[in-house]
Amino acid sequence: MTDTGEKGKSENEFVVKASRILLAKRWQVLRLITQVQDYSRYMPNVKECKVLSRNRNRVVTLWKVEMGRIPISWQEEDTLDFRDFQIHFKTIDGDLEKFEGYWKLQEHPSGGTEVFVEATIRLGIPIVENIVGGMVAERVKKNLEAILRAFEEALTARRYQKIRSRGSHDIKGFGVIGHPYNLKHLVQYLKSFNPAMRVPSPEFLSKVFELMPSYVTHEIKKFQAASGKNVHGSFIMCNIIPDMLDKDIEQVVRKVVESCKVAEKLGLGIVALGGFTSIAGEKYGDQFRQLINVPVTTGNTLTAAMAVEGVLKAARLRGLDLSQAKVTVIGGVGDIGSACARSFARKVKEITITSRSAEHLEKARFMLDGFPAKFSGSHDNNAAVRDADIVIAAASASQSIVEISSFKSGAIVCDIGYPKNIAYADTDREDILIFAGGICSLPQELNSGFDIGLPSSKVLYGCFSEAIVLSLEERYENYSWGKGNITEEKMAEILAMARRHGFELAPFFWGHRQLSDEEIQAIKVKS
Repeated sequence: MTDTGEKGKSENEFVVKASRILLAKRWQVLRLITQVQDYSRYMPNVKECKVLSRNRNRVVTLWKVEMGRIPISWQEEDTLDFRDFQIHFKTIDGDLEKFEGYWKLQEHPSGGTEVFVEATIRLGIPIVENIVGGMVAERVKKNLEAILRAFEEALTARRYQKIRSRGSHDIKGFGVIGHPYNLKHLVQYLKSFNPAMRVPSPEFLSKVFELMPSYVTHEIKKFQAASGKNVHGSFIMCNIIPDMLDKDIEQVVRKVVESCKVAEKLGLGIVALGGFTSIAGEKYGDQFRQLINVPVTTGNTLTAAMAVEGVLKAARLRGLDLSQAKVTVIGGVGDIGSACARSFARKVKEITITSRSAEHLEKARFMLDGFPAKFSGSHDNNAAVRDADIVIAAASASQSIVEISSFKSGAIVCDIGYPKNIAYADTDREDILIFAGGICSLPQELNSGFDIGLPSSKVLYGCFSEAIVLSLEERYENYSWGKGNITEEKMAEILAMARRHGFELAPFFWGHRQLSDEEIQAIKVKS
């Protein structure tokens, strides 16, 4: 909270106030405030700041600052009150007739420190004071806010550096970042709070939703694993809709970074980028990682592993000989799709990859060169699935990517995409098996705070589950990050970790209906 332009005791004085809660002890914040030599790193308009003299309770500093193209310099005396955690400052020489105030640090119930800063400003120049004084005060306000934000970022960076070096008791738990998969889903979410809500125009609603800051939709205070270990975590709403990816990818990335900053304020150890947030994050790679401190994972390794497990189980139930099977991977050049393709290229007779890009198909051909399965590429999803015994739909799209009528009778269809357009599509076909893939069965029920498109609170997307598993393992690292880095060894490793804590392959769900093994075995193939 910041107030600007309040009149001081004198007619020509301006009072500026600001405050912020920082997740650190008071002595840590006090140390940051007194390290004035670092201020030029926090604010580009601070050209010089150095200590002229120092004793235990008194420091004299020299400042040279540019405020709105106005160069201002002054000498400042700071008096430190270590007992009450306060610093009083005032100018003793320089361009400003008066610049004085205080920093006050108070313990906050969150375990952090609430920082208050107030400054009184007077230029001391007739006529100019009334015209320029308010502008200078506004610049001072922005500087104070920049300092507090910089303190918050510096403290956060130090906390996360500890987990990378020797571990930290302050950093733990998991965050899951999600979003509505389209405007209809957003309306459904909002109506869960007010069923009588009047639905505005799509343009208005999407823009208002975009302007909202990221926030926690639900806090999990204790998630109990089968191993006996427990962790806490939070579901975080990233205010994007997939259509934004085509309109303004940079805005989407900013929103994803904002969501990660929410996790950092909570001191969470790892964050899963769910849905389209992983696409936005991975598009910018290391550049994205430089904007945040918290370790992130797309969760793609566990998602791919569970998808493969699901297809293998379905093939066993259907009595399908994998060595003679034809597999089509829709979106097989993506991170999850390519991992599944590599896994099945060792087991099946033929494998087809689909993509809209000829360049991507050539990369897929190169990726699968040397594997036993015969390779082919296709730009046509419907044509590619017509003779496929197994179809893995790994492309994330807000609209349908294949017609259900195109599937071969007896086909096994694993829908890994988000949203799951195939698994939830209306159809009267009873001669095929469609199921939502890449999903984990949980050791306990889990409430996300909003409908994330799953049929049960006992199952969760593999991408989200991976963050929980890694948190239980206290492996706060960028586990699934970077395209093409999912190996079969890594899939086996995350599966072993997941099973250790009670995460198993979810039951087969076609839409909201759970299929029994007997129903799957009884599916009749049309001649």
